[in-house]
Order: sequence, then C-alpha cells, then structure tokens
Amino acid sequence: MKETTDSDDPLSRKRNGKLFPAKRALTFLAGFVLPVDSVALYDLAFVIILLFISLFLSGIRAAYAAAGAMENPWEKKTDDLNPLPNRVQQLILSLFQRGFTLIALILASRVIWMFFVIDPEGIVHWIALGCLGVWIWLDALTRYFSARSALGFIHNIEGLTKFLFSLTKPLTGTVLRLSYFFGVIEPEGTEISTERLEAKAESEEETDLLRGLANFRQTNAKKAMQARVNITAFDIELDFHELMDKINKSGYSRVPVFRDDLDHIEGILNVKDLLPHINSNEHFHWQRLLRPVYFIPESKRLDDLMKEFQNRRVHMAIVVDEYGGTGGLITLEDIIEEIFGDINDEYDEDDVVNYTQVDENTYVFEGKVLISDLCRLLNLETDYFDDVRGNNESLAGLLLELFSRLPRTGEIVSHRNITFKVQSADKRRIKKVRVLVS
Repeated sequence: MKETTDSDDPLSRKRNGKLFPAKRALTFLAGFVLPVDSVALYDLAFVIILLFISLFLSGIRAAYAAAGAMENPWEKKTDDLNPLPNRVQQLILSLFQRGFTLIALILASRVIWMFFVIDPEGIVHWIALGCLGVWIWLDALTRYFSARSALGFIHNIEGLTKFLFSLTKPLTGTVLRLSYFFGVIEPEGTEISTERLEAKAESEEETDLLRGLANFRQTNAKKAMQARVNITAFDIELDFHELMDKINKSGYSRVPVFRDDLDHIEGILNVKDLLPHINSNEHFHWQRLLRPVYFIPESKRLDDLMKEFQNRRVHMAIVVDEYGGTGGLITLEDIIEEIFGDINDEYDEDDVVNYTQVDENTYVFEGKVLISDLCRLLNLETDYFDDVRGNNESLAGLLLELFSRLPRTGEIVSHRNITFKVQSADKRRIKKVRVLVS
C-alpha cells in the first residue's frame, strides 16, 4: 500500500495541527531543540518590552507612594508645584501598569502554549515557571529601590511623567465617571450617610459603631484632642531623678517635653526608652532620648491623621492653634475612641467625672466635665444643650457660649430648667460650677 505524504511529516497537520511554520530552531540545555519561526521571536520580544514597561510603571507607583508618606503636611502646594499625582492620575497610572502587565502575560501564555503543543513532554513549562519567578523578583526589587530613593527618582522622571499625564488627560473624565460608578473612588466632598449605615445595623452596639464610623471622616483633631489644660508634660531642665518621680506619678507611657512653656515642645519622651538607664544617677542626660514631635493643625481630619500615624509610626501628635501655640494633644487611643467609644485600661478609674452632690437638686462640677456626662448624671436628654452649646464638648465651653465671654466667680446664667453659678474661675478658665436643677 502506498504511503501517504502526511506520514513523512513528523508534525503532520492532520495529527497535531500547525500553529506556525518551523523555519528556525532554538537549542536549549541538554540538546533540547525547539522549532520557532520569526513571528514567535517577535512575540517574545514584544512580551519582554511590555514587561519592562510594567516594571518601570510599578517603580513609579512605589516612588510616589513613598514620597506621599514623607510629604510634610504643613507644605500646601498647588497642583502646578506639587510633583505628586492626584488621585485620578494615580488611578490612571495604576490602570496602565496593570494593563501592560495583563497584555504581556496573555501574549506570553500564547507563546508558551505554542511551544508546549510542539513538545508537550519538554522543559517548556519549567522555563515558563522560571521566567515568572524572575519577573516577580524583578518587580519586588524595582519597587524596593524606587521607594528607597523616591525623591531623587521622581525628580529624574518628572518630565516623562508630566508628558504621560498630559497624554492621558483626555481619559480623565471617563475614568472619573467609571470610578464613581463602580465605587473605586468617591467624589470630593461625598459624605457617608449616617441614616443609611444605621439602617443596616442589627443591634444597638452595631448602631453605635456605624454612627462612629460615619462621623469619623467629618471629625477633626480639635474635637478629639485632650485640651491644653489637661496635658501632662515635663520640663526639659529636670534632672533624671526628678523626671523618674514625675513619670511614676503620671502613669503615662509617652509624655511631651517642653522648654519654658507648653508652646515650646522639644520632643516626645517614650518611657520604655528609659528602662535600660533606670539605675543611672541624677546627672544622666535623658534629653538625648527625646523623639521628634509631630505637629498637626486643629482642622486635621481624623481619617487622614490615622493614615499618617500608620505611615510615620507614631502614636501621639501635638495640636497647634492658628497662632502656632499648643492647643492640645491627640493620641492613637483618642482616634480609636471616636469610633468605638471610651476605652478604659487597668489604670483608668471607673468614675472619671469629678463632681459633688450637695442636695437632691444641687451639684458642683468641674469646668472640664463633658456635657454628655453632665446630661447623664442629671438624667437629661443628650441633646438638652444642643441649641446653645455650639461646638463645645465641656461644661466650661457651654458657659462660654451662654455668657459670650469669660465669666467671673459668682456670676449666674440659666438655660431652660438648669441654673449655673460659677463657683471658681480665674483669668483663663472656669474651674468649678454649681448646677441647680429646677
């Protein structure tokens, strides 16, 4: 019987199919030979170029992320002077980087599949896995070195990135609309609806938590901070034994250190840094253990502050007022309590409200007592003073609103069924208030 022409071809089209004509051959280790045509070589070259572009864009994103973490929050720059991209440009950059990576992987999979069909029992799959591992390793190295020298890298590619963002500017509107539609980013000024979140709660605890989350983005540092009069701080001129005595009495793990007064904070003392030197004499130079101070404005939003605490790895910030003086102090615990409510540890007293009940209808409170605690102790509705309290949280702040000035000792003011008499005050603050419930 006459042999067919197809039997002479080891790669018969009828048996295996023909994906591309074998015009060249690549020789690998152990004498492995793989037929390849020029089209496959062009595909491989194209895949390599796309992967290198993806690595470059990945390095740019890592550098921008690192530079954003190091940015000084006090330096407000315009869009023209700010080298960092806005959130839309960052999203476009991310889409381009992921797009190049996806296209490269699809083309690489196609080429590998063609090789695998030709020689299914060869080493093609091991070569593919090795190349994938090398690419992941290169991506990690690129991100590491780009972030390590972020500022210099961004400066060197500033012209290229501006050109890239100018090319993609026509896409901004489309990307924004799609991002808003899919919820990737939110429009500027969008606020979370408290009622919408509370509707999903199944218990009172969940309602309180969701309410805290909803208000978290709109709360600033001034509302959550510890007021200046409540700050525990140490003078930098103290000797080591005086310092240890004050630390033992304070019970705090981190304490601001000032020079002359609280408007001149020199640093933050972490008590654990003193442990290796606990047996030192009174002349020990403890001031060298101070850590840098992180200053923030009163208007700083808590969600932004939380991110900066994470990036800077700090737990405390000094809140300054519009004149540059110390207005208060805020810690990571203060921020968390805005969501979850008061967090008491083993050192917190069960009853932190300092007051005296004179008779059935008369009480004496400290001026710093919270209005919420005042309402709770007097069995009043939580919104009893909402129409006159303004943005104040303390009883002293409420009286400042009612008097429209700093009252003197003995002055009286009333609101609905409650009468307040200033029992003790000085030129700066209200110390004690007598409260009469009609």
